[in-house]
Amino acid sequence: MSVTIYHNPDCGTSRNTLAMIRQSGVEATVIEYLKTPPSRERILELVSAAGISLRDALRKKDTPYEELGLGDPAKTDEDLLEAIEAQPILLNRPFVETPVGTRLCRPSEVVLDILENPISGRSPRRTARSSSMPKGSGLSDLPNVLPAAFQVPDFGQLVAPALDHKPRILMLYGSLRERSYSRFLTLEAARLLEAFGAEVRIFHANGLPLPNDAPETHPKVQELREAMLWSEGQVWTSPERHGAMSAVLKSQIDWIPLPGGAIRPTQGRTLAVMQVSGGSQSFNAVNQMRILGRWMRMVTIPNQSSVAKAFQEFDEDGRMKPSSYYDRVIDVMEELVKFTLINRGVSGYLTSRYSERKEAAAKLEERVGLKSI
Repeated sequence: MSVTIYHNPDCGTSRNTLAMIRQSGVEATVIEYLKTPPSRERILELVSAAGISLRDALRKKDTPYEELGLGDPAKTDEDLLEAIEAQPILLNRPFVETPVGTRLCRPSEVVLDILENPISGRSPRRTARSSSMPKGSGLSDLPNVLPAAFQVPDFGQLVAPALDHKPRILMLYGSLRERSYSRFLTLEAARLLEAFGAEVRIFHANGLPLPNDAPETHPKVQELREAMLWSEGQVWTSPERHGAMSAVLKSQIDWIPLPGGAIRPTQGRTLAVMQVSGGSQSFNAVNQMRILGRWMRMVTIPNQSSVAKAFQEFDEDGRMKPSSYYDRVIDVMEELVKFTLINRGVSGYLTSRYSERKEAAAKLEERVGLKSI
């Protein structure tokens, strides 16, 4: 497996990322980008492949970011590239590129999603099970398959590394009302997630502009995108409006950038969905959110919550009353934390696809070919 890291040896996050790569049994190609800065074209390739904007790739701390006024929305990508070319320290680090994908690895654990073998050691029990898996029958009768991109699933690759931080859960809800039952349900679920050992962030959509009605540099857009990248799992909660999820919830998802390739920033993260209804129980909103989660390539857990006649289920302080609905919310949050613990660190392998590996191999071959001209 070929791995390239754009590295700053003085950065703790960059050093930790490189250590994780080496722990996986791979010796990476290390490019100290302050000594050998990437070209403008290469920076744009990395940013696009990572599924972020060029602004998202800028480093603000301990750089001339403020001095150069790079937070000004009027600054174009050309302006930003010119600044990075003059001051390479403005490019955040470390970018890591593998056949599985490309990421700006902040925090450093993000790299685990794009390594084929996140840890080098395997427990004897798991190794034995891996070796007993049936082998591929060969590709001699599959002439349309690219052998370099074809991988027989390996149980050993599904051993999650030991991570020392709590599961990171981002919560979105689809209402701006002062007395919002979807917000009350989100807050109740957040308390449960914290009791189950998770670290929780709740995004409040107040002030978030409609998609494409403001620049990507809008503070609320940046807050949402940063939280998406931070998360390892998510909870989406929406009221049912006219038989569908609310526009407030959908707008939050529509602000998430889709990269030029097939990999989405949400790919591989776990997802739980919940809805509240003013009338009888319905599943229209959760069903729509499940479709949306699949489109965003998330691992949506089987369980879900739909709270009917929500106005009867919360007290004046917004706390949820004891009921079978409340018990179901506990079930959903417990299941989400379990799936997240299993999934994080190996989500890159779980969601690695033949078509994406084939596309990455073609791009790498083209780049190598151009360099040899």
